[in-house]
Amino acid sequence: MWRQRKSRFRPTYRPPIKPEAILPGRIETFTFNTSRIFPGTVREVTVFIPAQYDGSKPACVYVKTDGYNPREKTMMEQLIATREMPVTIGVFVKPGSLPAPMKGTQDRRNRCFEYDGITDDNVRFLVGELLPAVAKEFDLKLSTDGNDRCISGGSSGGIAAFTAAWHQPEAFSRVYAASGSWVAFRGGHEFPTMVRKFEAKPIRAYLTTGMRDMENVAGDWFLLDQEMDKALKFSGYDYQFRIIDGGHGAGYAENYPEAMAYLWKGWPERVKAGPSAPRAQEIIIPGEDWQLLAEGFKSTRGPACNASGEVFFADTTNNKIHRIDLDGSVKEFASATGNAHCVTVGADGRIYSISEKSGKLMSYDAAGTGSVVVDGILGHSILATPTGGLYVTTNGDKPNAPGTVWFIKDGKKTLVDKGMKFATGMAYRPDQWLLSVADGHSKWVYSYQMKDDGTLINKERFFHLHVADWEDDAGAECLCYSLEGRQFIATKSGVQISADDGPTQIILPVPDRSRVTGVAIGGRDKDTLFAFCGNKIWKRKIQQHSMGAFTPWTKVTGTKL
Repeated sequence: MWRQRKSRFRPTYRPPIKPEAILPGRIETFTFNTSRIFPGTVREVTVFIPAQYDGSKPACVYVKTDGYNPREKTMMEQLIATREMPVTIGVFVKPGSLPAPMKGTQDRRNRCFEYDGITDDNVRFLVGELLPAVAKEFDLKLSTDGNDRCISGGSSGGIAAFTAAWHQPEAFSRVYAASGSWVAFRGGHEFPTMVRKFEAKPIRAYLTTGMRDMENVAGDWFLLDQEMDKALKFSGYDYQFRIIDGGHGAGYAENYPEAMAYLWKGWPERVKAGPSAPRAQEIIIPGEDWQLLAEGFKSTRGPACNASGEVFFADTTNNKIHRIDLDGSVKEFASATGNAHCVTVGADGRIYSISEKSGKLMSYDAAGTGSVVVDGILGHSILATPTGGLYVTTNGDKPNAPGTVWFIKDGKKTLVDKGMKFATGMAYRPDQWLLSVADGHSKWVYSYQMKDDGTLINKERFFHLHVADWEDDAGAECLCYSLEGRQFIATKSGVQISADDGPTQIILPVPDRSRVTGVAIGGRDKDTLFAFCGNKIWKRKIQQHSMGAFTPWTKVTGTKL
């Protein structure tokens, strides 16, 4: 028989409290109907202001989905009195509805749309619209630090709470979710997989589920909540999970004091991210997080590393190619590049570029002096091979033209594949016989066997990328391999790292969650991962090393599951 899971957490001893020590706060209400994120919607908002709040400094914030229940006011007053919760303003918000324009029919209920959708819409609504409105309406100082904020809810409100923290842990780092709807309403069933694949985030969570929880067309809550439990454990999150003898939403109030004591334990110490999943631990280094290397560019694309670890990249709109030196400084390498879109480093050390605008394939010497190698090829990406050849992807000069792959050597262009939706970045394995080509308008990276003459055989739609629920494609733009045989892909979700047999195992988002348009490994020790994001470049040390056309043949071993 199922039993409630024993706690690894035990709240500190709570001394007896005299009734007069529990100070009653006040309750305020208002209607919020000016959202731009959820236009036309109307919702009721209740605000709890504790007696201890004096306005001298920003207060912590507790957001509850699905509105106000008086018992939470009572419990918050007790927890603030025992100091198991800091002085915290409660914001209880109901989901929005779009009022029907006539009588006698139903409004459009927005709860499922707002709460079960796994986009960042709801957290942007809370952070950008609702909380500022609450602060203004009641002249309150609310902390904007996620370490000072907790969010909770049950069922769809439970997944909404976790989703808010997932997208913006800098806005909410503490989550209480009862019978969370990690089910297939609007992609929530993918959450356990995302928790396993994405680098762990600084979130502390308290989750519950009932033994006889709900089951319907979207899934089985009891089973899927256990999937979330196992995923959070797998990736090393700071969390608690309770199986309760009851139905859907059972035990919310009964577990509330323990949940809050756990979520706020040690405050104001910051919630820290866990170690991430085992495969991620083979790539990332503890304490080596993303750092902003440089910004102010217009369109950073198509990076490549040379034999010494210097990284070259195109700033397409600015019509330049830049170099990242071994000391981390960024310097202009070449100007008037014909709007170069991608660069590669040949086995001879020369820099090669291709342009979708000029149609020129250029070669540059160490001083940045360029010469035309081939004209008349509107290339998206370029890749040098150890034997002196160059692969180029193109997508025609008309909308929806098929993506193609060309092999160029000794001035001769040979068409070696066609038919992709949108051919983008390329990379080959360190053992130099398999070529990957990304299809930027899908979730796939193709794999080919390279023949000695540069032609391609045994094509497979092979590498399966993560696509965010609100996207239509992964947006794969650039690829590179590490010397250890791991493939890194620049996508809308961040840097995705695939297993040798195809699936994405690790996803490393950049701090501002931007789309990554270029990825390279380089640096003085050839162990720095660079992520190019339009106007910014991020970097971090990893446990992998750079390779290129200048690298000798290197054996590849299978990736662990």
